[in-house]
Amino acid sequence: MTKGQFFYLSIILFLITISVPMQAQSVIKGTVTDRKYNEPLTGAAILVEGTTTGTTADIDGNFEIKIAPGKYTLIVSYVSYTTRKITDIIVTRNQPAILNIEMEEASMELESVQVVARMKTDTDLSMLRSVRTSLQVVSGISSQQIGRTLDRDASEVVKRIPGVTIQDNRFIIVRGLNQRYNNVWLNNAATPSSETDVKAFSFDAIPSNMIDNLLIYKTGSAEHAAEATGGFIKITTKNIPDDDFMQVEYGVAYNDVTTFKEMLLPDLMPMDLFGLGSVNRALPAGFPANLNEISITQRDAAALQLPSQWIAQPLIALPNQKLSFSMGKKWNLDFGARLGTMTSVSYSNSYSTRNNMLNYMYERYDEANDTPIYLYRYTSDIYSRDFKIGILHNWSYQNSEGTRLEFKNLLNQIGIDKTANTEGWNNYRMSNFQYFSNQYSSRTTYSGQLSGNHRVRNMDDNLLDWNIGLAYANRMEPNRQNRSNKEVSPGIYQYVLPDVPSINELGRLYMTNHEYVVTAVLNRERKINLINQQSTIKAGLYNEFKTRNFRERSITYRNAYGNLSTAEINQLPFESLFTEPYLGTGKVISADEQTNIANAYTAQNWLSACYAALVLPLGNFNINAGLRAEFNRLMLQGYYHASAPVRVDNPEIDFFPSLNTSYNINEKSLLRIAYSRSINRPEFREIAPLTYYDFTEKNSIVGNPDLKVASIQNIDFRFEHYPTPGETFTLAAFYKHFRNPIEMVSIGQGSLFSFNNAKGATNIGLELEIKKSLAFIGLKNLNVNLNASLISSMVEFEDQETERNRALQGQSPYVVNIGLYYQPENNGLSASLMYNVTGKRILVAAQLNQAIVEVPDIYEMPRHVIDFTFNKKLGKQIELKFGIKDLLSQDHLTQQTYEYQQNGTNQRVTLTNKRYNTGRTWSLGVNWTLK
Repeated sequence: MTKGQFFYLSIILFLITISVPMQAQSVIKGTVTDRKYNEPLTGAAILVEGTTTGTTADIDGNFEIKIAPGKYTLIVSYVSYTTRKITDIIVTRNQPAILNIEMEEASMELESVQVVARMKTDTDLSMLRSVRTSLQVVSGISSQQIGRTLDRDASEVVKRIPGVTIQDNRFIIVRGLNQRYNNVWLNNAATPSSETDVKAFSFDAIPSNMIDNLLIYKTGSAEHAAEATGGFIKITTKNIPDDDFMQVEYGVAYNDVTTFKEMLLPDLMPMDLFGLGSVNRALPAGFPANLNEISITQRDAAALQLPSQWIAQPLIALPNQKLSFSMGKKWNLDFGARLGTMTSVSYSNSYSTRNNMLNYMYERYDEANDTPIYLYRYTSDIYSRDFKIGILHNWSYQNSEGTRLEFKNLLNQIGIDKTANTEGWNNYRMSNFQYFSNQYSSRTTYSGQLSGNHRVRNMDDNLLDWNIGLAYANRMEPNRQNRSNKEVSPGIYQYVLPDVPSINELGRLYMTNHEYVVTAVLNRERKINLINQQSTIKAGLYNEFKTRNFRERSITYRNAYGNLSTAEINQLPFESLFTEPYLGTGKVISADEQTNIANAYTAQNWLSACYAALVLPLGNFNINAGLRAEFNRLMLQGYYHASAPVRVDNPEIDFFPSLNTSYNINEKSLLRIAYSRSINRPEFREIAPLTYYDFTEKNSIVGNPDLKVASIQNIDFRFEHYPTPGETFTLAAFYKHFRNPIEMVSIGQGSLFSFNNAKGATNIGLELEIKKSLAFIGLKNLNVNLNASLISSMVEFEDQETERNRALQGQSPYVVNIGLYYQPENNGLSASLMYNVTGKRILVAAQLNQAIVEVPDIYEMPRHVIDFTFNKKLGKQIELKFGIKDLLSQDHLTQQTYEYQQNGTNQRVTLTNKRYNTGRTWSLGVNWTLK
């Protein structure tokens, strides 16, 4: 047995061992219901008189108290109900005492007393209730469960939701579908795209301690945006606290690939510590708008204003650290009203390394010589350092008449400093090269909402809510520096001073991207009597305006052919070339402006929607039927080049029916059937004609203004069974048919990527979810969560295109999540062991309309991931957290498989595109709470 196998086995044995009962116990269990209506009283308090032992009823009114044999009295209480005392309860060994407790409403003579209450949304119990009572297929996670982990941000939290995985540690994948098919809302308002090149919201922008709950709706409905095929994701941040509190949390993490190892990064700038390093790297004040529009003398003088520091410096990576402070305060006002506020500030700093990353791209496969023909064959070392600040500040007011007003704000600032050093063969240049890149990027994300909920004419069956939201995303990359050396003899390299200016060989790039989203929402809900059933009518309006302004500027350098020889130039320190003796016309190098009108675009999107829905209960059936109408106008202004403007203006009106039905088979089981139509619109970047070169990944991405809107038909079946409180068994089947799905494809010779519409695609899948206590085998404190999805995906091609059997780009054939959770009673201890794997998926699809496919699809290969966490409370105020992420530490791997015939037999050869390892991360944290 290897050390690694012994380690994993030890963890499992530890979890099993500590869950064995220490002494024999029995239980008091039963249900708490309303005597008049026979409805379960969720949250009713049950206390054993004379002790501190007790519990609360779950969503079905069920409760269970583990207790030693004996004679007891129970006190049962519930808001606005008469407290009951039940005496002489005899508990014997191995024989539970079962009680059915009926509660009566308290006398209403004290009419001046008003109770203001709001259903809790941050507990596991409330989450289970939301999932079970939802009219749609939904999964989620609560703040209570998040608090038991060491997750730093929403990207780590969301991986614990059934059927969900994360790509690049930022983007969410639901049911194996590409992140572009999700729609993310924060506090009932749309979020901007935090990336310039993909349609996605970056989940690492939201600190985990700011989340109240996170829900993923997997079926469509009229009240949700139509652009949600994979999942409609609702993130709710924390609000009014139940009690005043202050909380401080500190965590430190060690990564066995990065921490205490040497790395190379540019010198730290003053504002880097706050994620605002763009301020220190911006062009100098008064710098000319275009170097080509001024005289040579002025151009030389301007170039000397730019910093001459190009060489990354060695440093030792410190442990990753996170510090957060949260506080909540509430005030009880006159006439039963409440006012509350919640503030949270988090700060983190982390380092990461990719050592010896293989980065290969192929032109084709030479079948005759049985060898690949490379476009390039590189090995890279990539180092990064980031600083993140998150600020949440929420206010909420609620009165006794049912009015609730909320003002929510979330601001995140992230700064990432990255250095990439690459060396290897460039087939186009027929030589070995060294490439060096320093890239700093900062991201600002703000989301703010003002919202209200009201009871119209003070009636519970007549509700109105509204929301006004503003979201902003900013991404800046100032002074990205690219330089290169060419091998002139074995092991001897010289500076590349290009004759024709090239941003990829020697230059600086400045990029800015600003995106705003303004939303306004109005919803109305009214209960009516229809077919002798209490039904609900819903209607609403939604307006969203989104705008983006993208600018990119390239300042390059070329050989000035001065008096120094090549040998003399290469004796100089590289950074000295950018100082006065060597920079300027007639010297060693001179500056040029490569920026042109095609390096920028502006875009706008206007979306207006209205909907109507009916919720109709018919015996054991529940029907939620609705229709949503959306008017959308996508506009973009850009250029291929100065004489070829691109103007996109695509107005459209579309209708989206939805039907969600459920049938209650019995009190523990139900069946759901759902249909909806959804849509997937191109993102701004996908239709912009701009070509963007990724110096780290060594590929280019260009937009396609001719992209069409994708349309999807969705059908879902799901069986749900809740055998006991906290246990679930669900089995779902789903079918999705895509028309004109949007995919990222390779064009040219493999390293140039763009976007295209396939003719169609079909996804068929099964999804299994199990939450089960292992008490039936004597492990009463151990629970297992299992989620597995199996998806078959097939793309449809036009008749004239080469037919190939392949899945939709970004679609995984399977997703498996398994969690083992240990939590004994009353000792403040909990532990978990989690496993995840996602099947191989197409990262970039081959060109669809080429007659002969020489460059096959690029696949991201599966990784088996195991995480372990251990929490221990020390008293009432302090909690310790320990965890290990990615225990197996498998390589990240992308591959291509070439198929050809040789001597009448089919041949297959699999080649690696990228391979790197990010190591294991060991975390330790402490949480201190004052109430």
